[in-house]
Amino acid sequence: MKAVEHKILSFSFFFSKRFLKKKRLIFSNRQILKFKKTQLNLKENRGNDSKLRLHQIADKLNHLLSLGKFPESTIPEDYKGQLESTMHIAVIFSKILVQDQITVEFERRVSTILTQIKYRKFKPDIMAFIGGYGNQNHLSGATAGYIYFRHISQQANVDIEGLEFIIEETTHSTHENLICLLNTLKKKYGEEAVSKCHFSLISSDYHLIRIAEIYKLSQRQSLLTSLYNVGATWTYLFAAYPFCVSPDPTLAFLGRIRVLANDLSIVLVNLNGLVEFNDFIAKENFSRLCETNKKLRIMLRIMSEPNGNVNSSRGSVEIPFHQWEILERSLCVIHEVQVILTPLVNGKSVERRTLIRARDLLMNVVKNIRLTIDPDRPLCHEEWKNSFYTEKHSKKNFLLKGKHPNKKTPMKKRLSPFSKNRKGILKLTFF
Repeated sequence: MKAVEHKILSFSFFFSKRFLKKKRLIFSNRQILKFKKTQLNLKENRGNDSKLRLHQIADKLNHLLSLGKFPESTIPEDYKGQLESTMHIAVIFSKILVQDQITVEFERRVSTILTQIKYRKFKPDIMAFIGGYGNQNHLSGATAGYIYFRHISQQANVDIEGLEFIIEETTHSTHENLICLLNTLKKKYGEEAVSKCHFSLISSDYHLIRIAEIYKLSQRQSLLTSLYNVGATWTYLFAAYPFCVSPDPTLAFLGRIRVLANDLSIVLVNLNGLVEFNDFIAKENFSRLCETNKKLRIMLRIMSEPNGNVNSSRGSVEIPFHQWEILERSLCVIHEVQVILTPLVNGKSVERRTLIRARDLLMNVVKNIRLTIDPDRPLCHEEWKNSFYTEKHSKKNFLLKGKHPNKKTPMKKRLSPFSKNRKGILKLTFF
């Protein structure tokens, strides 16, 4: 009887407060170890997958455009394709010349690749300049870009010996010029060598985002499909678009309109695929269309308000009447296209002739905005002369402020070539 009582008492120990407290500590320690192990696994997975996703690239670019100063470029972190390739080719997309002169935006693209070569030891085997003739120019964009690159490389004392240059100016179409470049490389090196090439695509950030988004959502119509078909790899080298953060509020406004037109062109390609190839309209593109419509409406509303955020003691937005008229007309057309495409997103059918009409309307909007609203301008003589004077300056002094090489007195902060009003930076809150 006593033994039984002893067993009962011993068993009751497992329900005592002392034992339960000790057990809780053991479980809590196990949970902490399990949590730490999960965090380590997450970090390892992040390290293994270093390729940036498109929304991460967009977030980084939004942060980049919100800065008061401009980093020279953003280079991709995934070099796997480059390391496995036998030949590295840098492709610089040109911008249409203005009266046979290189523009501010095009200058930023060319100086970006030179900055990488000078400071980060980024040296391709071949540099290909792509761009044809436009606007009754006597000089192609590819030729002008090559001449300017040689000019600033000599000015900056950058060694470009051993680099091979290719100028592709056959057509004005970027897609066709890239195909012609691949054909030129195949004739010279063979198809097998081209399949092992790695391409670095250099252009303005908004342009490269458009190329990447079209390849993701409308691969059949993408210019990257030609690279994919030959087995080549590619990465992007972003040149920051300067006008969205210009101190001049008018230039900043026009720069943002230009970026919105770029978003519309992504939707346009997808809509053309729907009409021509019966592709599906991506929900991402429909959301992009609605978001662009919303942003443009907000910007025009702020413009029309007498005490809007655009007006300031430091400056105000002033655009010609014909540009204002095009923006208002574009807003109405975008809304009409949005109404036409809404049934498709909801699973209903739309007549083909209605879809063709929507495509043509959106095509005219993108065309009109590109032709009439562009803050880009040619480089002046002084900007050519002082475009890349870094041989006696550090990178920090080049970006911010330093001393003139021929003078002992400190020089003023370098004036930006893309701004008119330099009294102060006006922060715009359009979207």
